[in-house]
Amino acid sequence: MFKFFLIFNFLILITTAHGSEENGKNFIRQLSKWNIDFLKLDNFKAGAGCMTPNSQEYNALGLSYNLADIEYAKKIALQGCEQMKKKNKILTECKCEIIYVNNNLVIKE
Repeated sequence: MFKFFLIFNFLILITTAHGSEENGKNFIRQLSKWNIDFLKLDNFKAGAGCMTPNSQEYNALGLSYNLADIEYAKKIALQGCEQMKKKNKILTECKCEIIYVNNNLVIKE
């Protein structure tokens, strides 16, 4: 029974990591439509987005870069995402979440 539980948890972890990796690629791809290469921006940066369940694209994006503090960069990215949701009148149930901090993908648990 314990082996089953351990294997089951491992499979969930692998699936979650793969899904997050795909979301990270989608974030980078969507920014590139506006000629923004997020990975080349200066450090102390963050990227945020909101995606509805079962969607392949983000409904809203926010980013920040070249800031003095990483926590402030995350705050600005989240605010940008919320502003885009408001401007585009996105009323669906999507929550703005941090996707990248510097060049590191944030994997949700």
